[in-house]
Amino acid sequence: MYQIMVVEDEQWIRSAVVKMVEQQEGAYEVVAEAGNGTEALEMIHQVWPAIVITDIRMPVQDGLWLVKEIAERQLPVITIIVTGHNEFEYARQALRYQVNDFLLKPVLEEELVAALEKAKARIPQFHHLRQYFLMIQQLFDKLTDFETSELFKEQARITSSILLAEDLQESEKSLLLRTFSSKYNELIQNTQPGFKRLGLSPGLRPEEIEAHFLQLSEAWLHSYHAMNNVEMRQIVRKVCDYLQSHYREELSVSDITQRFHISVSQFSLLFKKYTGQSFINYLNALRIQHAKQLLVDGERKVYEVAELVGFQSLPHFNRVFKQLTGQSPNEYRKRLSV
Repeated sequence: MYQIMVVEDEQWIRSAVVKMVEQQEGAYEVVAEAGNGTEALEMIHQVWPAIVITDIRMPVQDGLWLVKEIAERQLPVITIIVTGHNEFEYARQALRYQVNDFLLKPVLEEELVAALEKAKARIPQFHHLRQYFLMIQQLFDKLTDFETSELFKEQARITSSILLAEDLQESEKSLLLRTFSSKYNELIQNTQPGFKRLGLSPGLRPEEIEAHFLQLSEAWLHSYHAMNNVEMRQIVRKVCDYLQSHYREELSVSDITQRFHISVSQFSLLFKKYTGQSFINYLNALRIQHAKQLLVDGERKVYEVAELVGFQSLPHFNRVFKQLTGQSPNEYRKRLSV
């Protein structure tokens, strides 16, 4: 399933686009919505969508500013611009920022699907790069909780992982390392008192600190992975146990990450790694599993079954049920009653 962000300041238009995306039978998942370019850029660094669909005209910072920032920062995100007829000349400026496609208002479902399919073909080019950006985000999500020594060791781990990666071109490695550069000076200023604990001089230049990161990285890498994998597996297992008991409730990724004190980006990556499914797909499969048991009993109407297993809408329940079983709920019930 491909992750989508929808950026539009008018709520009713945004909701309409989200609905059209979600009607594509599980091919896409809307992971974030934003009302302007500034808000969207902040959220991109949290959820790392594969595709961003953005209006061109918005308050604060508009869609042109957003696609320009994405292009100049070389973020591994594919962009689609939504524009009105009278804005098209303005929107054409976005061509220089590698926009993948344009959609004219009002957005038609068939045109949106065509644009998403076109964008989807480019996603494999960015997949490995997105994984490293997620890894970087995980570090900065933890900054306030880290002791200075742990912070530098973690920085070393990520730096070494990037430099040793076989699936990255040299230009991509440079891009990822540059992503750290703006943070280096901030970290240096904020962590001077902790340098002595690391055996470092407070007067070190950024490049000398980076070299120290690299020296730490090799020894740290193996022990970190061993410890971190155990810890992360435990968190994912606890989440799965929680879902078994609470699947009937209205749940979102945000609810889970707040409960288990983990960032959205880190959770999404780890949950997929250890379960083989996205959070939404896993939860839907769990709900449908319980729905099948209730349908076999034959005592409840389909809409009652949908509500009992946590679906807020009967059409959505029917769509997910058919997607996972190949049959509608009524067809499933009839087949078993024969």
